[in-house]
Amino acid sequence: MIKHCYRVVLRTILLAAALATPVHADQHGNPQAAIEAAADAWIKHYLAGDLDALMTLYTDNATVALHGQPMLQGKAAIREYFAPRIGVNKVTFQILPEAMEIYGNRAHLISKYWMTITPQDAQEPAWRDAGRSLLIYHRGEDGRWLLHVDIDQATPDVTFESAPGAVAAAE
Repeated sequence: MIKHCYRVVLRTILLAAALATPVHADQHGNPQAAIEAAADAWIKHYLAGDLDALMTLYTDNATVALHGQPMLQGKAAIREYFAPRIGVNKVTFQILPEAMEIYGNRAHLISKYWMTITPQDAQEPAWRDAGRSLLIYHRGEDGRWLLHVDIDQATPDVTFESAPGAVAAAE
Protein backbone atom coordinates (compact mmCIF):
# COMPACT_ATOMS: atom_id res chain seq x y z
CA MET A 1 0.00 0.00 0.00
CA ILE A 2 2.77 2.44 0.93
CA LYS A 3 4.65 1.49 -2.24
CA HIS A 4 1.50 2.30 -4.28
CA CYS A 5 1.17 5.70 -2.55
CA TYR A 6 4.80 6.52 -3.39
CA ARG A 7 4.17 5.63 -7.03
CA VAL A 8 1.12 7.90 -7.16
CA VAL A 9 3.07 10.75 -5.56
CA LEU A 10 6.01 10.19 -7.91
CA ARG A 11 3.72 10.17 -10.97
CA THR A 12 2.06 13.38 -9.76
CA ILE A 13 5.44 15.07 -9.30
CA LEU A 14 6.66 13.92 -12.72
CA LEU A 15 3.44 15.10 -14.37
CA ALA A 16 3.69 18.51 -12.67
CA ALA A 17 7.32 18.82 -13.76
CA ALA A 18 6.43 17.90 -17.34
CA LEU A 19 3.65 20.49 -17.45
CA ALA A 20 5.97 23.18 -16.07
CA THR A 21 8.75 22.49 -18.59
CA PRO A 22 8.98 25.18 -21.26
CA VAL A 23 8.21 24.13 -24.83
CA HIS A 24 11.20 24.90 -26.99
CA ALA A 25 10.84 26.45 -30.41
CA ASP A 26 11.46 23.16 -32.20
CA GLN A 27 8.45 21.39 -30.57
CA HIS A 28 4.90 21.70 -31.94
CA GLY A 29 6.14 23.55 -35.02
CA ASN A 30 7.78 26.80 -34.03
CA PRO A 31 5.72 28.41 -31.25
CA GLN A 32 8.13 31.30 -30.77
CA ALA A 33 7.85 32.28 -34.43
CA ALA A 34 4.05 31.83 -34.30
CA ILE A 35 3.77 34.13 -31.26
CA GLU A 36 6.02 36.73 -32.87
CA ALA A 37 3.84 36.51 -36.00
CA ALA A 38 0.72 37.02 -33.84
CA ALA A 39 2.28 40.14 -32.29
CA ASP A 40 3.21 41.43 -35.76
CA ALA A 41 -0.34 40.72 -37.00
CA TRP A 42 -1.75 42.82 -34.14
CA ILE A 43 0.41 45.76 -35.20
CA LYS A 44 -0.46 45.25 -38.88
CA HIS A 45 -4.22 45.14 -38.25
CA TYR A 46 -4.13 48.07 -35.83
CA LEU A 47 -2.14 50.26 -38.24
CA ALA A 48 -4.46 49.26 -41.11
CA GLY A 49 -7.52 50.17 -39.03
CA ASP A 50 -8.96 46.66 -39.48
CA LEU A 51 -10.98 46.15 -36.30
CA ASP A 52 -12.53 42.86 -37.44
CA ALA A 53 -9.11 41.34 -38.18
CA LEU A 54 -7.74 42.72 -34.90
CA MET A 55 -10.50 41.04 -32.91
CA THR A 56 -9.64 37.62 -34.40
CA LEU A 57 -6.36 37.82 -32.46
CA TYR A 58 -8.06 37.72 -29.02
CA THR A 59 -9.55 34.88 -27.00
CA ASP A 60 -13.26 35.28 -26.28
CA ASN A 61 -12.61 36.09 -22.62
CA ALA A 62 -9.46 38.18 -23.12
CA THR A 63 -8.46 40.93 -20.69
CA VAL A 64 -6.90 44.23 -21.76
CA ALA A 65 -5.51 46.58 -19.09
CA LEU A 66 -4.01 49.73 -20.58
CA HIS A 67 -2.43 52.18 -18.16
CA GLY A 68 -4.75 55.04 -17.34
CA GLN A 69 -7.80 53.09 -18.59
CA PRO A 70 -10.34 50.81 -16.90
CA MET A 71 -9.79 47.08 -17.41
CA LEU A 72 -11.57 45.61 -20.44
CA GLN A 73 -12.96 42.09 -20.08
CA GLY A 74 -14.05 40.05 -23.10
CA LYS A 75 -14.04 40.65 -26.85
CA ALA A 76 -17.15 42.84 -26.79
CA ALA A 77 -15.58 45.32 -24.34
CA ILE A 78 -12.28 45.29 -26.24
CA ARG A 79 -14.07 45.92 -29.54
CA GLU A 80 -16.09 48.75 -27.98
CA TYR A 81 -12.89 50.39 -26.71
CA PHE A 82 -10.99 50.14 -30.01
CA ALA A 83 -13.90 50.89 -32.39
CA PRO A 84 -13.79 54.72 -32.13
CA ARG A 85 -9.98 54.78 -31.98
CA ILE A 86 -8.79 52.47 -34.73
CA GLY A 87 -8.37 53.67 -38.31
CA VAL A 88 -9.09 57.29 -37.39
CA ASN A 89 -5.63 58.81 -37.04
CA LYS A 90 -2.12 58.31 -38.35
CA VAL A 91 -0.38 55.83 -36.05
CA THR A 92 3.17 54.60 -35.71
CA PHE A 93 3.78 51.64 -33.43
CA GLN A 94 6.95 49.77 -32.64
CA ILE A 95 7.78 46.96 -30.21
CA LEU A 96 11.04 45.51 -29.01
CA PRO A 97 10.56 42.04 -27.47
CA GLU A 98 12.58 41.53 -24.30
CA ALA A 99 11.53 38.10 -23.04
CA MET A 100 9.33 35.21 -24.08
CA GLU A 101 8.54 31.99 -22.26
CA ILE A 102 6.38 29.20 -23.63
CA TYR A 103 4.77 26.56 -21.43
CA GLY A 104 2.66 24.10 -23.40
CA ASN A 105 -0.34 26.02 -24.71
CA ARG A 106 0.46 29.17 -22.74
CA ALA A 107 3.10 31.80 -23.35
CA HIS A 108 4.04 35.28 -22.28
CA LEU A 109 5.84 38.01 -24.17
CA ILE A 110 7.33 41.08 -22.48
CA SER A 111 8.12 43.97 -24.82
CA LYS A 112 9.02 47.62 -24.84
CA TYR A 113 6.68 49.66 -27.02
CA TRP A 114 6.46 53.11 -28.59
CA MET A 115 3.27 54.54 -30.09
CA THR A 116 2.55 57.91 -31.69
CA ILE A 117 -0.95 58.94 -32.73
CA THR A 118 -1.23 62.00 -34.95
CA PRO A 119 -4.78 63.31 -35.53
CA GLN A 120 -5.78 63.45 -39.21
CA ASP A 121 -6.89 67.07 -38.93
CA ALA A 122 -3.55 68.12 -37.36
CA GLN A 123 -5.50 70.51 -35.09
CA GLU A 124 -4.45 68.53 -32.04
CA PRO A 125 -0.86 67.71 -31.10
CA ALA A 126 0.39 64.17 -31.58
CA TRP A 127 -0.10 61.84 -28.61
CA ARG A 128 2.87 59.67 -27.67
CA ASP A 129 3.00 56.67 -25.38
CA ALA A 130 5.97 54.53 -24.46
CA GLY A 131 6.25 51.73 -21.95
CA ARG A 132 6.32 48.02 -21.44
CA SER A 133 3.69 45.40 -22.20
CA LEU A 134 2.99 41.93 -20.91
CA LEU A 135 1.11 39.78 -23.40
CA ILE A 136 -0.16 36.36 -22.41
CA TYR A 137 -1.07 34.06 -25.28
CA HIS A 138 -3.15 30.88 -25.28
CA ARG A 139 -2.87 28.36 -28.10
CA GLY A 140 -6.30 27.26 -29.26
CA GLU A 141 -7.34 23.81 -30.42
CA ASP A 142 -6.72 25.02 -33.98
CA GLY A 143 -3.08 25.74 -33.10
CA ARG A 144 -3.41 29.54 -33.32
CA TRP A 145 -1.84 31.65 -30.58
CA LEU A 146 -4.39 34.20 -29.34
CA LEU A 147 -4.04 37.15 -26.98
CA HIS A 148 -5.56 36.32 -23.62
CA VAL A 149 -4.10 39.14 -21.50
CA ASP A 150 -2.63 42.48 -22.66
CA ILE A 151 -1.26 44.74 -19.94
CA ASP A 152 0.56 47.98 -20.78
CA GLN A 153 2.29 50.33 -18.38
CA ALA A 154 4.44 53.43 -18.47
CA THR A 155 7.96 52.75 -17.25
CA PRO A 156 10.79 55.22 -16.61
CA ASP A 157 13.31 53.18 -18.63
CA VAL A 158 11.24 53.16 -21.84
CA THR A 159 11.14 56.60 -23.43
CA PHE A 160 11.07 57.87 -26.98
CA GLU A 161 14.76 58.66 -26.61
CA SER A 162 15.36 54.94 -25.92
CA ALA A 163 13.45 53.75 -29.00
CA PRO A 164 15.46 51.78 -31.57
CA GLY A 165 16.66 54.23 -34.20
CA ALA A 166 15.99 57.26 -31.98
CA VAL A 167 18.29 60.21 -32.47
CA ALA A 168 19.91 61.31 -29.24
CA ALA A 169 19.07 64.84 -28.11
CA ALA A 170 21.74 67.44 -28.78
CA GLU A 171 23.87 68.17 -25.73
